[in-house]
This record gives sequence, C-alpha cells and structure tokens, in this order.
Amino acid sequence: MTAQRKITAGLFISLDGVVEAPDTWHFPYLNDEMEAAVGEMFAGADTLLLGRKTYESFAAAWPQRSGEMADGINGIRKLVASTTLTGTDWNNSSLIEGDVVTAVKDLKQQPGGTV
Repeated sequence: MTAQRKITAGLFISLDGVVEAPDTWHFPYLNDEMEAAVGEMFAGADTLLLGRKTYESFAAAWPQRSGEMADGINGIRKLVASTTLTGTDWNNSSLIEGDVVTAVKDLKQQPGGTV
C-alpha cells in the first residue's frame, strides 16, 4: 500500500481563542520566533490548500512582502476552494475545479509533500 500525503491544518489563534482576522493582530507581533513557528508549519509542504477568504487575505499581503518566509509562501503551489472566485492572480495559485472533497482525495493520492 502506498503512503498517502498528509494534509495538515495551520491556524493562527490568539491566547484568548480568537481565530478571526489574523491579519489585524498577528503582523504587528511578527518576530523571529513567530516566523520560525510559521516556517515549521510550512516545512515539508509543497502545496497550500486555501479557502476563498484566506486566499484573498494572503494574496493581498504576501506578494508585497520579501524575505525567506514571503519567498516560500509566494512560491509554493496554492489550491483555492471557492464557488465564487472566477480566477486567481497570485503566483502559483489555481482554483479547485469540481467537487472539493474529490479534489482533496485525489490530491492525497498524488506524490509530493505535505499539503
């Protein structure tokens, strides 16, 4: 039996449990320690699986940034699950066509790193 790719979830969450709008509270606190934690989260990944809102938030922020983490996020393959977007403009990003569950199951069967 061939090993399946792993799909992992990375989540920005404050100590008091807030998970919404990380763009409004995590960038002011971005430091070497947080950058290392985010880097570990992406280590081994070759694809980001994003919903529309996260895609739009990331696509508005990361292309204008520079540095090792920005280069990694901007360069990695990005798949976007959305029924409302008609296209993607961010480097290496594309919409998932058809049923998302089927697409993710197919993605798990493909060779590659963590998603």
